[in-house]
Amino acid sequence: MDNIIFITGASSDIGETLIKSLTEDCIIIAHYNSNDKRLVELQKETKNKIVPIQADFSSNESIIEMLDKIESEIGVPNKIIHLAAPKFENLRFKDVNWNNFQNEINVSLGSITLILNRFLPKMALQKRGRVVTILSSVVLGVPPKALTQYTTVKYALLGLMKALASEYADKKITVNCISPSMVETQFLSQINERIVELAAESHPLKRNANVLDIIPSILMLMSDDSAYINGVNIPITGGSNF
Repeated sequence: MDNIIFITGASSDIGETLIKSLTEDCIIIAHYNSNDKRLVELQKETKNKIVPIQADFSSNESIIEMLDKIESEIGVPNKIIHLAAPKFENLRFKDVNWNNFQNEINVSLGSITLILNRFLPKMALQKRGRVVTILSSVVLGVPPKALTQYTTVKYALLGLMKALASEYADKKITVNCISPSMVETQFLSQINERIVELAAESHPLKRNANVLDIIPSILMLMSDDSAYINGVNIPITGGSNF
């Protein structure tokens, strides 16, 4: 099989729905941190082979061990979808310590940096590849309060993807991002329910995004139809002012 799709954070709501939405023949490397139960169940619901693989993205050693296993046992992916992130948490800057920042940096930014550092040069030799990273609407305008570490890392991710899109453009590798507004998933489990409700009430469509609002854009950026789209960040906001 020469179509290998690597999804980080595959056990998330977006990851599970993406796996079920893939119609192309492929091997799916499905990363998870602590619980692969849903991924194992998904193997019964899809025609494609799913290979669950564990790694703690707060640990460089764990990431490198995962990469070694992927390369030796499965092969080099030609499509990489980066969904992994710590759970969303509101913290005012005065209450943030460096450990908050470090965890966000390691899980969201450090992980994909190590992954792409390993695989992009090999994808370049094959002259093909797709990289899609999920960011957030915090990078589209004035960000909400009490999200300093989250916003900082999302901007850093955007910078990394822009730089790599430029560096690998002549290798027929596209690197793009999607920035949705608030999406109602388990990712918000640590957020006060009233904050989620207020976000929906203030939205022009009177609702927050759901997973199915996000998936079509990911699939498009993974497809051959996106061959001439590179280095972009697509807002998925339903017309809100970010």
